[in-house]
Amino acid sequence: MTMPASDRSKVIACFREAGFRMDKNRFEHRLIAQKLIYLLKLKGVAFCYSFHLYVRGPYSPDLAREYYQHADEFSRCETESTLSSAEADAVAGLTSLFDKSPSLLEIGATYGYLAYELHHPPEQAYRTVRRMKSFYPGEQIVKGVNRAKQYLFVPADEEKAALEAELQEWQRAGIRSMRH
Repeated sequence: MTMPASDRSKVIACFREAGFRMDKNRFEHRLIAQKLIYLLKLKGVAFCYSFHLYVRGPYSPDLAREYYQHADEFSRCETESTLSSAEADAVAGLTSLFDKSPSLLEIGATYGYLAYELHHPPEQAYRTVRRMKSFYPGEQIVKGVNRAKQYLFVPADEEKAALEAELQEWQRAGIRSMRH
């Protein structure tokens, strides 16, 4: 199955925005590519690629085919595609939290797949990730899961209001302390 060229162009635009020049011959790069695109897709960036859970986390054979068949385009990050501001923000948020770390991306994407795709309760998803990723230190797993939650969490309106009220209280306290 061939994917629309526009999808490939958008992937390349995302990589360019993330400052990621892909080398298909490097396992780490292939892992980063798969997990970046999967997490962006979970965040709402539209891609046609379907992902399934494999040993190293969510993986799309169609995306892999793209970066093997169009390796030059991927390594040069050349595309006419531009991202919308929402897409660019999704890439910026992802790169600031995960810094293109293969292990954090693998852990975070796996947690995202279990919690958001398969709708496992958070505790169950976390335990499954710990079991699947037992080759990573526990602290790394906690860090990857927490960053995935931070990236993917969308607060409800009442949570936003509560957070805003709390922030205003902190700001007032800060202003009062500056007066003394």
